[in-house]
Amino acid sequence: MSKLNELIQKYCPNGVEYKPLGEVCKSIRGRGLSKQNITIDGDTPIILYGELYTKYNGYITEVFSKTHLAKISKGTVISYNDLVLPISSTTKEAQIGRVAVYKCSYDAYISGDSLLLRHNENAGYLLYLLNSKWFENLKMKATKGTTINHLDIKKFLQIQIPVPPLAVQEEIVRILDNFTLLTAELTAELTAR
Repeated sequence: MSKLNELIQKYCPNGVEYKPLGEVCKSIRGRGLSKQNITIDGDTPIILYGELYTKYNGYITEVFSKTHLAKISKGTVISYNDLVLPISSTTKEAQIGRVAVYKCSYDAYISGDSLLLRHNENAGYLLYLLNSKWFENLKMKATKGTTINHLDIKKFLQIQIPVPPLAVQEEIVRILDNFTLLTAELTAELTAR
């Protein structure tokens, strides 16, 4: 059993309400951006779906690519605490649908083949939940394709997730963030030896 499940059971001993992901989060599909839109002198931050595999993990605190606002037509804007995930991959092992939380104080645009999830929950809780092994197994059942894998968004949004009260979500995130930090420090210390 995962640490997340243990914490949910600990803080919700009488059970927890399950809801479809699409009821908890409003989904907005990314549009219209590709590598060709990146410019060295750009003034508008953009996140391309491929960068969600290579540059971003967990909390997005800085956007690395930029373009000119004039190059974006009807783009999808991501704001503070929104979740973003890639919805296609050449391999299932690339963790299609791996979620990141947008933590920048400025808005950015997301590309096609990415999905934004807007919500009123604790973003860290959803991050840990949607990146858990438990959710990964459910998410893979909502994946289709052979050469290129795609997340079936309709099936994905139907996955039932546990939604404890916000105070419980905040406590779970506090514990898991501390656990993650401690694990990273121990790993760095052991690697340095």
